Amino acid sequence: MRTLRAALALSLLAGAYVSAATVLLVQQVLPGRRSRTTADPGGLVLTEQDQPALWAEVRQLAAAVGTRSPDEIRLVPEVNAAVSEETSLLGLRAGTRRMFLGVPLLQGLSRSQLQAVLAHELGHHSTTLSGLGALVHRSRLAIAEVAAGLASPLAKRPFRTYARLFFALTRPLAHSHEVDADRLSAKVAGPRTAAVALRTLPALDAAWRIYLEQYVEPGTHYGLRPTRFFDSFTHLMSDPERLEELARISAAPPETTASAYDSHPPLSERIERLEAMASADETDKSGNAASILRYPSQCFLALEDKTFAGSGLTPAPMAEIVSVAGARAAAVDAEILLNAMRENQIVPATVRGALDLIASGNLDILLGLVEVESTTAEDAGNTAGETRRRVIARLLGAAIAHELVGEDKARYELSWAGPWRLVDIAGQEVDPENLAYEALDAPGYAAALRAWVYQLDAEADTERRARATDPRAQPPMPDGYIGALAPVSGDGFRTLLATDAGLMLLKPSGSDRLATGLATVASGSPGRKLIQRALDRSPAELAATPHAAFVPWDRIRALHLKHGSNGRRTADITTAAGDGWSLHWTDSAEAEGHLWPAVDHYLGRRFTVD
Repeated sequence: MRTLRAALALSLLAGAYVSAATVLLVQQVLPGRRSRTTADPGGLVLTEQDQPALWAEVRQLAAAVGTRSPDEIRLVPEVNAAVSEETSLLGLRAGTRRMFLGVPLLQGLSRSQLQAVLAHELGHHSTTLSGLGALVHRSRLAIAEVAAGLASPLAKRPFRTYARLFFALTRPLAHSHEVDADRLSAKVAGPRTAAVALRTLPALDAAWRIYLEQYVEPGTHYGLRPTRFFDSFTHLMSDPERLEELARISAAPPETTASAYDSHPPLSERIERLEAMASADETDKSGNAASILRYPSQCFLALEDKTFAGSGLTPAPMAEIVSVAGARAAAVDAEILLNAMRENQIVPATVRGALDLIASGNLDILLGLVEVESTTAEDAGNTAGETRRRVIARLLGAAIAHELVGEDKARYELSWAGPWRLVDIAGQEVDPENLAYEALDAPGYAAALRAWVYQLDAEADTERRARATDPRAQPPMPDGYIGALAPVSGDGFRTLLATDAGLMLLKPSGSDRLATGLATVASGSPGRKLIQRALDRSPAELAATPHAAFVPWDRIRALHLKHGSNGRRTADITTAAGDGWSLHWTDSAEAEGHLWPAVDHYLGRRFTVD
């Protein structure tokens, strides 16, 4: 049966070559076809000169499984290890062979487990196994690449139909080839080590997705990315709660839905087969896989720089990123609740207004702000009511958190189990969402929650008075001007001033508006007059007025300057508290001094220009 299937696979493969050649010919003669260019494979090239031990070990692995070693080894920022070739003729002719080595694997696997993974990948190209299996493996990859790259419907539909038939017929051969590669992996590193590696990979993949989605991506929305990008991932994996979570995944790895192009048998079968081969005395004392590299930290930093090159993201410590992201997330949810209260004429549309409604027994007014889709379930009313409670608790909790953060009564801190946690001025963790949910069921508890917020008011006032009497806690006050720009638009016309201590955004007073209006009539530009009137006063005096907003340099987390079309400019400024300014102006605005060189000097890599 296997011989018959192999013969059919060979005949179908020959047909695939003819089909692919026809497809490529059709694409050549179709109008508008662009010439194909070779893309950068990505990652950081690890040369033998820089990494002799790595190359020596990879060559030993290649020899052990019976294949040639790769021509390139590249370090990549993903949970993956692979050996690929730039084949031609649908895998019949081999070209440049590359090994891709994911940093998370180096951080999360032992050295022996990494050897097992690499031996498996090299094993796909082994000459000691069935030549047909290796040919089918390369051909499946090549056909999948051709199918994915087709653009013309005339060529795409028949070839993809043929490709699906080829993949269905060759799947048993591909599965057998994967099993053979697992056996080579077990031969090199030991079956138990190979099995543990297979169990660990899904946990590493889950941890990496958590890291990117919960910690990295929120910062990118505000122009920030973490410094020591890969080190932060190790911190996440070292957290006790995360370790328990990853251990559960490793103990029972989830099965993923395989695509039509996937050649792997079910993961549980692969692990069971390897564990059945293991002996009781097999142990792994090889240490962390990163030891395969010389100066791994330098390699990780170099890959980090290459990964984020051209992104426009400003490097910042992870603690600062989650502080900004947590505060912004709370601000967004708070605005949703308060806007809904305003639209429904609930007065006052504030946190205390919402708590007063709950305390007075008018909870239904708040719950009525949430729309829930109807359902045919018998307990639809209870389900809808619970959904409304959960939504209101989340939004009200966020509104409380936003108010506390904005008034320096609480702050968001980095939590590797979190991604962030809210702590009060005493450093104690608080959970406004849970408090709000409990208050929804107990009007008396709502009154207590309101009293707690007032208590934090008093504690924060005491803390602020203590800081006010401590000169070391006072932010530096500006002593001199460095540059100015006016008029800039944000919330009306403003003057942006750079001082030796920070940036100041000045709102014109009534007399400033009068003088500016006269200047506009006379010269058509109010900027010069705005700057002149600002510079006539000392920066410390100006910063103390209610018309000025002053942010010290060390409280600015990011400033992104963008040159738009038609002479328009924008500047997005993010502060440590999670708020900021979004300013814009045109080429007609007046400038004086050295505003942007000063910004570049004081902010360094936190200042980006697009």
